[in-house]
Amino acid sequence: MLKRRRTQKLKRNVIYSTATRRRIMLRGLHKKIIWRRRMFAMQQMEASDTLPVGN
Repeated sequence: MLKRRRTQKLKRNVIYSTATRRRIMLRGLHKKIIWRRRMFAMQQMEASDTLPVGN
């Protein structure tokens, strides 16, 4: 059972070892990061609109 699990994990790594697959994975991650940053920026803007900062 342990042996089978290890080979499955190895196969998964082999699948993602090609350059194209890595690029696709990175693009997906990058989209998530950009989306998260944009949401955070919008929250910051809303917060600065409601609470004026005394700088």
